Amino acid sequence: MKKITNLEIGALMFFLMHANFIGITFNSLINISKQDSYLSILIGFIVGIIPLIIYIYIFNYEPNLNLNEKNVKLFGNIFGNIINIIILIFTLLLITIAFSNLITIIHSDYLSKTPIILVIITFLIPIYYAVNTGLKSICRTSLIMLYITILLIILSNIGLLIQIDINNFKPFIHNTKSIFNGSIYFIMYNITPLYLINIIPKNSIMHNNKTVKYILFFYFMSILSLFLVNLNIIGILGYKLSILFKYPEFQILKKVSILGISSRIDSILFIQWIFEILIFVIIGLYHIINTSKSFITEKNNIFLTIYCIIILSLTLIVPNDLFLNLLSIKILPYIIIIFTITIFILMFIKINYTSKIKCTNNTSNK
Repeated sequence: MKKITNLEIGALMFFLMHANFIGITFNSLINISKQDSYLSILIGFIVGIIPLIIYIYIFNYEPNLNLNEKNVKLFGNIFGNIINIIILIFTLLLITIAFSNLITIIHSDYLSKTPIILVIITFLIPIYYAVNTGLKSICRTSLIMLYITILLIILSNIGLLIQIDINNFKPFIHNTKSIFNGSIYFIMYNITPLYLINIIPKNSIMHNNKTVKYILFFYFMSILSLFLVNLNIIGILGYKLSILFKYPEFQILKKVSILGISSRIDSILFIQWIFEILIFVIIGLYHIINTSKSFITEKNNIFLTIYCIIILSLTLIVPNDLFLNLLSIKILPYIIIIFTITIFILMFIKINYTSKIKCTNNTSNK
């Protein structure tokens, strides 16, 4: 595989952190933290550095290995593969919820007269093709889209920030407990998915001695862009009006005006959001395929077809309201907490313990 650049890693991070914000994270924030939801993002940014450091620590361990191989090396073949299966199931659940969220808004707002199964298949085809092309092609495409996205973010904020009404944020700090609870949701849905950067071995990245700096930079940049989205929505619509819309992010973009000229930037940014979710689903599916291959030696196409059928079936059979209301709000948060605490902290402890043992043995030999 051709080596991946640090900018391409940064682009993947950016889209992984953005994919769940629209339709899932913001809806949770506005219901929990109300006008203080922007403070939840700031607290989430600070607390989220902890799981980020854990991911980086795992990333630096055994730079020739990917996440699956690291688990096997750390915990042995049986227990390591059990952990890999748990991560596989968790990843499949996350990408299915994100994909269901995407299909719902497209079908309800744009293609309501089209059978939903055709909408699902239309988006699964490029996902299938992208996973088949390999990680390098996915990363290269993500980087191109990142440049376009940054330009759109700058343009939209120029047109929106001047329209903010400070009164929409009053009373300030209405409920500290709600602010903290909102920050937990933000961490779970927008920072936890960064574990997927560990599917890329460090040694497959060019100039990987600088990769951590790029990870930190894109972490800050992604948080800033999400913070501005939240700030604009609350500042212009107010939380009471925002809560009436299922997707207030697109309502607010209709208000963009640059140099007195109204812009249809909402339609362009809608395409950007589609791409964010597609990248998230593609990267997650890429990881799932590679995990499956470590158990059974088969061609990628076989596993890819099976998992695409599973995603199609779940999206088609399970109502989206069940996905979003029951899973993403009531059940999935607790699963994510248990998942993050038990698996990645366990990996962190095991790596730290292994490193100390290795260091002690080296000292004894000398």
